[in-house]
Amino acid sequence: MKLFVLAVLASSTVIATAAPALAKVPPFAAKCPMDIVVETDRAGRAYVSGKKASVRSKNANYFEVRGAGVTISVARDAGSLIVTYTGAHGANGVCQVTEQETLESAAPAPARADDGVPARDKGACLRAVKKKTNNPKVTVVDAISSEANNTVTIGVGPERAPWRCLVKRGVVADVMSQTNEGGL
Repeated sequence: MKLFVLAVLASSTVIATAAPALAKVPPFAAKCPMDIVVETDRAGRAYVSGKKASVRSKNANYFEVRGAGVTISVARDAGSLIVTYTGAHGANGVCQVTEQETLESAAPAPARADDGVPARDKGACLRAVKKKTNNPKVTVVDAISSEANNTVTIGVGPERAPWRCLVKRGVVADVMSQTNEGGL
């Protein structure tokens, strides 16, 4: 009998460890009604309105982010994300994705797989550089995490002219062109 119990336990352990790992939530930032902001990073961490939130992966194309009294539903559909929220007292709505890293946009970027810079910091830099340059064609080229300020390099326009952005917790400290204007 003891051998039978051990065999059952051993086989169930093998089955449990052989289950496929669920995918991480993709990096994105979205603004929802009621001034709810949801952000995720490449490491799969999530924040709702700036506070750490939990992430539950249902399958490779559906995730739930829970925090600050709301549930954010994230679904992948043909390369884009559909993000909705559900809150207290039946509050719900569709969120606007403000930043999304797709496989196509991630390919040319030299950033490491997990640069440690939250999506909210990258989004803040994208918005700041768009405003400063008055050019909507901006993309994150690189990001470096630091204790003091994260450094995000933004490419502007079709030539991806480099701009440096210093940011921490979604607050931009400095935005500066990295183009040698004396050489123009």
